Amino acid sequence: MDEPRILGITDILSSGACLEYAVPPKLRDGVAAYLERRDAGEDDAAKPRLSSTVMLLRDKTTASQGFQVFMQQRASTMAFVPDAVVFPGGSFDPVDDAHDIPWEGPSVSEWASLMGCDDQTARRALVTAAREVFEETGVLLARRVDGADFDDPMKSPELRQARAQLSEHALSFGQMLEDIGAVLWTDLLHACAHWVTPPSERRRYSTFFFRARMPQGQVADGRTTEAVKTGWAEPSWLLDQQRNGKLLIMPPTVSNLCDLAASENVAQACERNSTIHVHPSPARRADGSLVFRSVIG
Repeated sequence: MDEPRILGITDILSSGACLEYAVPPKLRDGVAAYLERRDAGEDDAAKPRLSSTVMLLRDKTTASQGFQVFMQQRASTMAFVPDAVVFPGGSFDPVDDAHDIPWEGPSVSEWASLMGCDDQTARRALVTAAREVFEETGVLLARRVDGADFDDPMKSPELRQARAQLSEHALSFGQMLEDIGAVLWTDLLHACAHWVTPPSERRRYSTFFFRARMPQGQVADGRTTEAVKTGWAEPSWLLDQQRNGKLLIMPPTVSNLCDLAASENVAQACERNSTIHVHPSPARRADGSLVFRSVIG
C-alpha cells in the first residue's frame, strides 16, 4: 500500500494525506512533558470543547482582483493563544440548547453529512458560528422571516442590547432570533475544516471552520473585549506578515489562510462546502525534533 503524502502547514490539505509541522517554540516544553507522561502510560489529555470560527469574506472594492478576510488580534490577557491573529469565533454556549433555532437552508442532517459529525454537533457548531460572529463583529448571519435582509443590525437599539446580552450569556441566540422575527440563514455559511487541539495542550477545542460572504449592507465593527485590533486584510498579506515574524498566527489559521489564498475571489473561496478533519498529535522525529502529525480525514 502506498504511504500517505506528507504535507506541511502551508500546503493545501486533502483527505488521506499526512500533515506534519514543527511544534512552535513556545509549546515545546509542554509537548516534551506530555510525551514523557504518555510514554509512562499516563493519559491526562483534556476533553476538547466544541467551538466554531468564521472567515468573513468580502471582495475588494478596487478594480484589481482579490478579496479580504476579517481578522482579530487577541488581547495579551487571553488565556488561550494570547496576541494571536485569529478569525472571529468562540465556544459553544449551553444556553443555546435552551431554545429552538428558527432555521433556513440545508437541514441539520444535511449539515452533519457535510461536516462529518452527528446532528447535535452540527447544529451546535452552526449556531455557535453565527452567535460568535454577531457578538464579536456585529454581523448577523440571519434574515427576516419574510425573506428581507437586515441592513446594518447595529443601527437597531434592540439588536445592540441583544448583542450585549449574548456576550453576557443572558440570552440564547434562538430566543434573540425569535424576538426579532428572524431565521438563521445557514446558506451563508460554507464548511471547510475541523481542527482538534493537540492532546498536549491543557485547553483543547474541537473547532469547526466556516467561510461566509459578508451580507450586503452590514458592517463588521470588531467591538469585542477579546481583541485589541480588528480589520480586513488579504490572506496573502497576512501570510507574508506571519512568515516575517510580524504577526503571530497559529497553525490552523495559517492552514486556512493558505487555502483561502488559492482562490481569486469570494465566490471561488465559497465554492467548497465539505470538511477536512485534522487531529494533530505530538511526536518525535528520529533526530529528536518535536512535530505535530495528523492523517487528514
